[in-house]
Amino acid sequence: MVTAIASEELERRLLVELGSRVRLGGFVYPLLLAAVALQVRIPSDYFWTFWLGALLVFLGAIWRTMAANRAVNANSDWRSIREEIRVSSLLLSALVSFLSSLALAAGPRSDFSHLILFGLISWTALGCNVFAPDLSLAKAFNLVSMIPFVVWCLSVRDSFGWFSALIFGISWLFLWIAAKLANTHLKKMVRTQIQLESQADDLRNARDSAEEASRARTQFLANMSHEIRTPLNGIIGVTDLMLGTELNQEQRELVGIMSQSGNHLLVLVNDLLDLSKINAGKLKIESIEFDLRHLLEETCRPLQLQAESKALGWHLQIRKEVPRTCLGDPVRVRQVLSNLLSNALKFTDHGGVSIDVGMADGQQMRFVVEDTGIGIEAAKLQGIFEEFEQADRSTTRRFGGTGLGLAISKRLVELMGGRIGVQSSVGQGSVFWFELAISGNRS
Repeated sequence: MVTAIASEELERRLLVELGSRVRLGGFVYPLLLAAVALQVRIPSDYFWTFWLGALLVFLGAIWRTMAANRAVNANSDWRSIREEIRVSSLLLSALVSFLSSLALAAGPRSDFSHLILFGLISWTALGCNVFAPDLSLAKAFNLVSMIPFVVWCLSVRDSFGWFSALIFGISWLFLWIAAKLANTHLKKMVRTQIQLESQADDLRNARDSAEEASRARTQFLANMSHEIRTPLNGIIGVTDLMLGTELNQEQRELVGIMSQSGNHLLVLVNDLLDLSKINAGKLKIESIEFDLRHLLEETCRPLQLQAESKALGWHLQIRKEVPRTCLGDPVRVRQVLSNLLSNALKFTDHGGVSIDVGMADGQQMRFVVEDTGIGIEAAKLQGIFEEFEQADRSTTRRFGGTGLGLAISKRLVELMGGRIGVQSSVGQGSVFWFELAISGNRS
């Protein structure tokens, strides 16, 4: 069934190609007939025959042109349109060949008769190329065009007639071979086109399925994140209340583990929720006025305490050119900066972490987070900002984390119209930076 459908589609497209080739060619036949009539006495010697034939040629040209126009847009009735083109083309060829043979009879030894004979070969060769999409029509066209002349040449019964008949026979053979080769090549091209279109459809369907699956995954993550976060906040709240009550040492340790685990799980849920919103295009970036220096101090204060607990150095530098009041999304700026600083602290056991905030080119504000931690292999730098690609399993088991922080940071920076990057080498630490077009003033 599939093969039959493919074969039918091939034939339909060949018809479309045939229609585009013969659309205007039908009116060449009346012009050829007029050229013949001007050179010989056919209109007067064969008055009724000529004028009836000329009328049929003109009507046939109109018929074929109309059929060719419909063939270009052929759909369900393409088979009947193909038959119309075949019949009208053969009718035109037969009429012109017959009337041209009458012209030869009127002047069998004239220079014009030689022109007709050899011009016919050229005309038939052109027809083979035009009718190549329909091999049956090309074969019939050759026969209909040449047979009247071959019969006339044989009827002459001299060397000229025999030689002309031989030339026509050889020409017909070569033209038939040429038409067959052209048809084979054209079919191959059309089949290739159909295959490419089919593959393109398959790719589009696969893309649509992947996008639908991605949307379903994103919606699932969003729904589950909301559903999990509500009871999780209750668990964390209760453990915090328990830590404020009288507990023995063992109970306090157990509740502390519960609280720490709950907070880690809440970070994971929040990351998933943010990622699902970003992927769904539902995360909105605000543009409000905020105090940048105050935001930096608030963001760094709890992280600085973590650094001190690990005996790490901590340095925050805000350059003079940085405006105090800025216009942007303070929540997302804080989120990106917190992600980068948390990573720096997580992967640093010796040395310290520094933050440098300045202006890149007068328009872009540049945030640089540098650490002296374990660094990143060069092979992993390319995918460092992709989802779940920040670290291998051994690193994740050792240091923890969701594998989403840097991916979310990259998406947030891009949503705010900025860019983010990293330079790192193993054992030498890492430098993460991002730039944002945050406007503001220094007051």
